[in-house]
Amino acid sequence: MTDAPTSLRHELRTPLNAIIGYSAMLLDDLNGGTDQTDDLAPYLQRIHRAGGLLLDRLNALFDTAGGAAPDWQVGSHELRTPLAGVLGYAEMIQENPGLDDAAAADVARIEVAGRTLLALIDRLDHDSAALTAAPGGREPVTATREHAPQEPAALLVVDDNPMNRDILARRLRRLGHNVTLAENGLDALDALRRGPFDLVLLDILMPEMDGYGVLEHLRADADLRHLPVLVLSALDDIDAVARCLEMGAVDYLPKPFNPVVLRARVGACLENKRLHDAEVRHLAQVEFERRRADGLLHVILPDAIVTELKASDAVAPRRHDDVAVLFVDVAGFTRYCDDRPPEEVLANLQDLVVRYEEIAVRHGLQKIKTIGDAFLAVAGVPERVDEPVLAAARCGLEMVAAARDLPRVEWRVRVGIHCGPVVAGILGRRQYGYDVWGDTVNTAARVEHHGVVDAVALSGAAWDRIRARAQGTPLGIVPAKGKDGLRVHRLLALT
Repeated sequence: MTDAPTSLRHELRTPLNAIIGYSAMLLDDLNGGTDQTDDLAPYLQRIHRAGGLLLDRLNALFDTAGGAAPDWQVGSHELRTPLAGVLGYAEMIQENPGLDDAAAADVARIEVAGRTLLALIDRLDHDSAALTAAPGGREPVTATREHAPQEPAALLVVDDNPMNRDILARRLRRLGHNVTLAENGLDALDALRRGPFDLVLLDILMPEMDGYGVLEHLRADADLRHLPVLVLSALDDIDAVARCLEMGAVDYLPKPFNPVVLRARVGACLENKRLHDAEVRHLAQVEFERRRADGLLHVILPDAIVTELKASDAVAPRRHDDVAVLFVDVAGFTRYCDDRPPEEVLANLQDLVVRYEEIAVRHGLQKIKTIGDAFLAVAGVPERVDEPVLAAARCGLEMVAAARDLPRVEWRVRVGIHCGPVVAGILGRRQYGYDVWGDTVNTAARVEHHGVVDAVALSGAAWDRIRARAQGTPLGIVPAKGKDGLRVHRLLALT
């Protein structure tokens, strides 16, 4: 809870901030040659010096030694003298017929702020007990020309005092920033929900919702908790500073503010925001590349193998005893390639391989690789399948039909299936390849080679596994390397 002296100090310094801020900006305009009434410069300089003197005396009034109550009767007199100069020179400037409308409006604001401060002093003269001792401090106030514009950023200024908002917004716009205004904490949260901002300049004492409430909401919002907040307040209580910083504010600047210090601290806050945003983008890119690499691994390798590889950075070779190996080969593919351009050949072969990949997945087979126009898949590797030969037979029949049903070409294929044990594992370091080896693989290739075009051929061992649920015809005994002969059957249908 804000105590009475702190609230009073805030109330006195708010109009003083307007006097110093508007006079400094008018002097900047004169120095930049934007105002033809150069004879007004001495009056504006006196107003600005009087504002600085008021600030010094106000801070001294509250900065009492040993916690003693300030002497308000003496303090009131010391404040009234420079304040009278502010009002007198403001009235004199407004009598100048050459004053343009924009400058006249700012001088009128100075006069309104001066009379507001005078009314506060009159009130305190009747109630000196309202003032109690409190520590204070100030920052040096100087009229200075703005530096070159900063890199544009979206800033939100939150302050319940219209003149404070106006001064701060104009200072920030002169630095090249885009400024949105809010007059209390609720309006600020509404603005933050509507559009992205790079920095919030936040007053503490406000109606509806104060600065502490805004900081609390920002900290609880995952999308806004990293948004930097620069607290601007007439409060100079160290406890208020600490509380704001503990709640997530990145910096603190008392009002009236020094434009040079304001520029520096806004620039520092924005630079930190840019560094944070760059880090977020970098981490997002790293995550994107990680997911992309992970996706490529899943394209190249079976899911179970990817899981093992990521967990241990290696895949142990394994023997699988009950596996059905399926080979598919396009009949007459070499002649087809000789008669057509490579773009057409590759496009049609791509259509066939993609269709085969889809069919294999549907029947529970794992694609191992393509070898030219040949397609190799297995059932039972790397994970066990209850009836691998039956799954491979169904897959083979659908592949034969699919080859005749491509959109641009009708191909005729042979399918060969054999079953038995295989060894499976990964070869390569820079380019992984998951493969299977063994006599079962070689025999399946032999079965395909001696099979019939537009049909599925099974070895005798594979046929015996499904004969009770299959219709087919024997193709006889075919030669096979290292064997006396290889019994082969043609599959006609599955019942």
